[in-house]
Amino acid sequence: MNGFKMLEKKYGITVVSEGFHWNDFFRKRIETFKMYSADGCPWEKGLSRKGVKMECEKWANTLLDIKSKA
Repeated sequence: MNGFKMLEKKYGITVVSEGFHWNDFFRKRIETFKMYSADGCPWEKGLSRKGVKMECEKWANTLLDIKSKA
């Protein structure tokens, strides 16, 4: 989870592990994450590590706006 510290600091988000789940497509266990915006509202769930980063990049302006108001 240490890889999320930079994103949490920059965008004011909180990332929480949902746990490990079996993925039939990849035939292995994968960890998924929930993401909360700076105001504490749920933002997205079921994200991979890469998905959290992509979500932050996609919604950067909105997340930074929420962070500045929170």
